[in-house]
Amino acid sequence: MRLHDELRRYAQSDMTPMHMPGHKRNPDLVPSYYSSDITEITGFDNLHDPKGMIRRLEESAASIWNGKSAVLSVNGASALILSAIMAASPKGKILIASNCHISVWHALELTNAAFDVIAPDTSPKLPHCLSISTDKLREQLEADESIKTVVITSPTYEGVVSDIDALTKIAHSHGVAIIVDEAHGAHLGLNNYFPPASAADVVIKSIHKTLHAPTQTAVLLTYTDTIHEYLIRHYMDILESSSPSYLLMEGISRVIYDLKENPDITSSWVKALKECRLVLEQELKHIMLEDIPGADPSKLVILTGGIINGHELAELLRERNIETEAAFDTHIIAMTGIGDTDISLGKFKSALIDIDKGLLGTVSESFYCPLPSSPLSLAMSIREAVEAPHEIIASKDAAGRISADYCFKYPPGIPVLIPGQLITEDRIRLIDHKELKVIRG
Repeated sequence: MRLHDELRRYAQSDMTPMHMPGHKRNPDLVPSYYSSDITEITGFDNLHDPKGMIRRLEESAASIWNGKSAVLSVNGASALILSAIMAASPKGKILIASNCHISVWHALELTNAAFDVIAPDTSPKLPHCLSISTDKLREQLEADESIKTVVITSPTYEGVVSDIDALTKIAHSHGVAIIVDEAHGAHLGLNNYFPPASAADVVIKSIHKTLHAPTQTAVLLTYTDTIHEYLIRHYMDILESSSPSYLLMEGISRVIYDLKENPDITSSWVKALKECRLVLEQELKHIMLEDIPGADPSKLVILTGGIINGHELAELLRERNIETEAAFDTHIIAMTGIGDTDISLGKFKSALIDIDKGLLGTVSESFYCPLPSSPLSLAMSIREAVEAPHEIIASKDAAGRISADYCFKYPPGIPVLIPGQLITEDRIRLIDHKELKVIRG
């Protein structure tokens, strides 16, 4: 039995629902897709204690990405990241990549765990972070034997992929576990065009970002027993609703069984994406399609620095009824996914080429560093800072003070400041003062 099939059968039956939710599938009150919105009734298993069809769904998910086990989430990858780090924190200090998502920093706040930071590589020719260096990881692990867990993001928001196999081998040689936030990589490993999927101790994927499940669906995969699965599930019980949505679980079920039953399901997306990238590489004369060896090709990163502000380019595309994932001063990010076709990507590439024809010049070969030049310096723990008395001050007066809150731009949710951190001039410069409402400290 498959969850999405059983939900459909139940919705089409004449069963009278004397159970939650209160809409009771009344067509006068709710849209038709609510028909799968049930609670944990007999025969439909329980996400917090899966033993039937949800357990089989987890096993199918694990088999797709060759994992040892899988834990599903209807509270996004964020809940899984929180749970994994909370499960790992008793082991000792945690090494965090400085470009990790805000949920990683929230986990540090909740656990009050000791941590250190590893910075990804950068290039003056690119306006975003690159991969995590194997040499840098080895150096930091050799210098600090108290580190027991490493957390990194791969692929990044821009599609940059780190060498997870090599990083994992280095970590394991020091008795250290690795958690990989692969939220943007549910499609990795599904065909030879995309980079291989990660296989660290724990890997977390957002199913909805590139595959065809609803927003807020995700899966955690374990590949070793180093970070105990029972602890991860325990913290998911705490962090996730005790009434998990069957509408969202139905979406997960459809994706997992579609992937198992149709290995070529990504082929039309890949065909359209290859054509789109080829044409953009050949036809764009001013702005430029980024092409980093080994990066995830599903992310269309368009460099605009020196030609047009990325926000302006995004607005020109919006006028042509195209909404991009994100815009920055120096580039835009257009995300593709399994639902893309020749039509959707054809519309995007045609619009971009048309805009490009009206531009002059060439893209800059020099970009500002996306990371602060100073190392992160904590004056107190994250939790202490959040709970401490604070005052609101102008950003011009903030240098030398202690941040009492997170300061980050979303997307992608990478902090410039975290609570308890000493505020430095270089970090203030990374913040758009028009967008900076409050620094508390």
